[in-house]
Amino acid sequence: MRRIEEDYKYPIIIFIFVIIITAFIASFSLAYNPDKYQDTDGDGLTDYEEKAIYQTYWYDKDTDKDGYDDGVEVANGYSPKHPKLKMHEADTDNDGLNDKWEILLGANLMVRDTDGDGYLDGTEVYHGYSPTDPQPVKISKKIEINLAEFKLDFYIDNILMDTFPISAGKKNTPTPTGEFIITAKYPLKHYNYYPNAKWNLQFASLNGLNYYIHGAYWHDKFGEENLSGGCVNVKYEDMERLYIFSSVDTPVIIQ
Repeated sequence: MRRIEEDYKYPIIIFIFVIIITAFIASFSLAYNPDKYQDTDGDGLTDYEEKAIYQTYWYDKDTDKDGYDDGVEVANGYSPKHPKLKMHEADTDNDGLNDKWEILLGANLMVRDTDGDGYLDGTEVYHGYSPTDPQPVKISKKIEINLAEFKLDFYIDNILMDTFPISAGKKNTPTPTGEFIITAKYPLKHYNYYPNAKWNLQFASLNGLNYYIHGAYWHDKFGEENLSGGCVNVKYEDMERLYIFSSVDTPVIIQ
């Protein structure tokens, strides 16, 4: 009887040992994805980043053939897929959401409807919904303006999407500080001697005066000097997407 027990003892031990080793190898394989560390083409982006995020060629250091390595372009804010375009200027899948914002929000810049719910990613973000969840999950938006640093930050779900240089109110016509909300959106407004200013977001009405965040075409002192009558001036190239994706009721914090 003891001989029979010994005959079964060692095969069982070996079997258990094999199971343990197999489980260890499987867990190690899941934890270690070589693509996350390997940079096959030596362009400064890992194979994982190229395949899963930027959708570039992991075996070719210059995907768009513009003379710059993919990693160099990404580090400087340019698209590695489209020559001469910044990431925010490119919309690879033509879904209305630029590539920079798609990546920040975890959407797929090659798929127009990342979550497969029947709505384009840009349409969902415009209306305040997540582009990565097929359920109607709302997203938050927020504008923060730092007058001392001449800058505006735009957030979606507490993710910093963009920072824009601004020009705010002069000393005798200061921009109001505090917490506000966007109350109205106007594609065109007339400001004194400057007609047809584009992309206007009204955030306050105080003492008979209306205050806006808006595009300004009549100066280029953004980030350098305050020249407005109390509004917040933004470059046209920046203001367009801020206007499009800001919603009425978007909080505006000015300090």
